[in-house]
Parts: sequence; C-alpha cells; structure tokens
Amino acid sequence: MLPLIVGVLAFSLYPIGEAFRISLYHHNGVRGIWTGLGNYDFILHDTSFWRALKNTVIMGLMSVGIGLPVSFIVASLINSLAFPRLSVLMKAVYFVPNVTSTIAASIVFLLLFYPTEKGIANTVMNLFGFAPLGWMADPHYAQISVILMDTWHGVGYSVLIWLAGLQSISRDLYEAAEVDGASKLKQWLYITIPGMKPVIFFMVVMGTIGAFKRFSEVFVIGGPDGNPGGSLFTLMLYVYRYGFYTYEFGKAAAASYIIFIIIFAVTLINFKMFQNKD
Repeated sequence: MLPLIVGVLAFSLYPIGEAFRISLYHHNGVRGIWTGLGNYDFILHDTSFWRALKNTVIMGLMSVGIGLPVSFIVASLINSLAFPRLSVLMKAVYFVPNVTSTIAASIVFLLLFYPTEKGIANTVMNLFGFAPLGWMADPHYAQISVILMDTWHGVGYSVLIWLAGLQSISRDLYEAAEVDGASKLKQWLYITIPGMKPVIFFMVVMGTIGAFKRFSEVFVIGGPDGNPGGSLFTLMLYVYRYGFYTYEFGKAAAASYIIFIIIFAVTLINFKMFQNKD
C-alpha cells in the first residue's frame, strides 16, 4: 500500500493543504504577503464572483434537470430491449460521444450552432419556417446551447450507470408485482424508483460536482470572459482568470476553497434528501 499512500499524500493531500496556505497570502506564484482572510473577504464582496456563481447554478440545474432524465429514459428503453446483442450495440452507440474530447465536441457544436443562417441548426430550422437563432452568440441562448452539447456529450456515461442500477433490481420483484395485478406505472413507482435510489443519489451528486467544475466547453466557446455577455462566465473561469491571467494565486486558491465548501454543502443536502428513513 506504500506507493498508493505516497501518491495520495504527494498529489492529493499536499496540494489541498498548499492551496489553503496560498489562499491566506497575496501570492504571485513565487512569493506571497500574508493577508489572512483578506482574499476570502474580497471574493465574497466581488460582484464577478456572484455573477459566476449564478451562471454556474443556473447551468447546473439545467444540466442535471435535463441530462439525468434524458439518460434515464434512454437507459430504460435499452434495458427493455428483447435482444441482448442489440442492447450492447445501443450502449456502445450512446457511449461514443463520451470518449470524444470536450474541446473537439465544443468546436463541432460551434459549427453546429453557428449564429447565422449558414449554421446547421439554423438551416434545419429554416426548412421548417423558423427564424434563425443566435445560439452561442446570443446571451439568451448560449447557456441552453452549452447544456444541449453537455447532454449529448455525457449521456453515454449516465446511461451505463443507470443501466447498471436497473439491471441490479431483482426480476422476482416485478414478477411478484405482476401476479398481484400491479400496473407498469405502479411497478415503476414502487419497485424501480426505490430500487434506484442509491443510483439517483450518486448521479445527482456527480452531476452537481461536474456542473460546478464546468470549464473546458465554456472556455472554448466564450473565452476567459465567458462571452457572449458574460453568460458563460462560470466559477472555474473565475478561478482561471485570477490564477493564470492576473497571477493572483491567493485569490484563485481562496475562490477554489469557497467552491469546495459550496459543493460539500450541496452534497450534504443531497445526502439528507436521499438517505433512508426506514
């Protein structure tokens, strides 16, 4: 176990402790001046931080609220297929986007959602008589565009997790329910949902953490300022801007710890919501 322990200490625990130490300094990456909780006070009074938090929460709610139900429906449909080989094929098909680089996927969706009539999405909409949309160039649609891309990119991973949970529920329970005359809806409500409770908890927590760590796609699409109009400016872009644009590593580290506290609090809330009362 020694190599594992050394690895955890060197690449996990030490960076966490060092980041906290740096957060107490006005630090440029080489040397620092003690500021105590000054960086935390600055961030909590910075309007840019609260704007980034608002964007992150809104996109996170959309991501979890759209991505998880869609992937659960897809997993349920695959799980109901009568032919095992077709089920394996469908799992592979839906998982293919997940192995695609986030950067590559973002560039492809920039072309797909090109804001003029030359864009693929607007061309299709024009065929049905709809006016073209600004998509990723319009602050009103940019967040939705990123969530659509994120859903497409991550649905394969979610489908595999949902399928593992669905297939772990004993078929005996469904057969007993059918004998007792339970409808498909009642089987879903009283067998599937309770049986999937641990998986739902896992997916919600991981989806929340992923939403708060959103960086690559918004950086490729909107740059360090989260354009258009700052609608894609997330917490990770906030940290990135202070860490690698102004070289104020103390503020970047303090912001990272605040984000950690927020994620930890949300995880505890989810845990309380999903824990068994029995």
